[in-house]
Amino acid sequence: MITRTLWWRATRDAIREVDGKDLSLIAAGCAFFGLVGIFPAIAALIAIFGLVADPVVVRNELELLQGVIPPDAYELFEAQIESLLAARTDQLGWASALSIMVALWSARGAVASMMSGLNAIHGTSPRGGLRSVLVALAVTVSLIGVAVCTMLIVLVMPVLLAFLPLGPVTAWALEGLRWLAAMFILLAGLGILYRFGPNARGDRPGWISPGAVIVVICWLVASIGFTIYVSNFGRYNEVYGSLGAVIALLMWLYISALLVLAGAALNAAIRRLRRAEKAEKLHRERLTRDAEADRQAADAVAQGGATAGS
Repeated sequence: MITRTLWWRATRDAIREVDGKDLSLIAAGCAFFGLVGIFPAIAALIAIFGLVADPVVVRNELELLQGVIPPDAYELFEAQIESLLAARTDQLGWASALSIMVALWSARGAVASMMSGLNAIHGTSPRGGLRSVLVALAVTVSLIGVAVCTMLIVLVMPVLLAFLPLGPVTAWALEGLRWLAAMFILLAGLGILYRFGPNARGDRPGWISPGAVIVVICWLVASIGFTIYVSNFGRYNEVYGSLGAVIALLMWLYISALLVLAGAALNAAIRRLRRAEKAEKLHRERLTRDAEADRQAADAVAQGGATAGS
């Protein structure tokens, strides 16, 4: 149970962590590598999903981003997805292992940069050499695997719902299911990153951590707010010309990366404060036991003196 005082102190410490460890600068690096790796990640997702089901489901699920990403940036996603889906079915569904590995390798760079930021938060040294590459690749594959499994569930659920007497509620149930699937992907992805990203052993956060829940909520609010700003006030196309959509996407990735790192800082602060509270509680209990032992010893001495005097 996290008390209100603990929440306040952890939030305060996390904000200090963001400023003290230059997490905004690290988030900028994550955003750059995310921009480089996000389209290969989508390509790998579509290719792997196409091995077991219709990859059009990926496009339908990614349409949920339309409300939380700047319109110009979403058009980049849409164009890339359409070009991948326009490929011949046999080439897309049974893409060679080499092409999938190339896409995964490109997407690994974004995950590796995020892992570096998580190591900075936890004060742990980065993994070295081949181990760092393999862990980043394993986390990348895990993230894509979570997305694939969740989308398969979304694909199967309409068939199961058809047997339930939901009537006109079915459409609402399916739409709600899509959003639940999206939230599950976000929470599961953050759980994987927070548990296996930093080079820390033993003391790992839970699969659904307080920081992850806060990140998902703040990410939705910040993404919608940024989209509204870009749509109504931002003039990226006027300032940057044809690069406006790329700059808008880069800014959105920066906001997302900063929130993910802030969530990790919040988790770390909560764990530190809980350990400090536990240590303080044990210290108080030890002092109480020692005081009780001293009192009993004093009583025994006094009783012995009284007996000897009588």
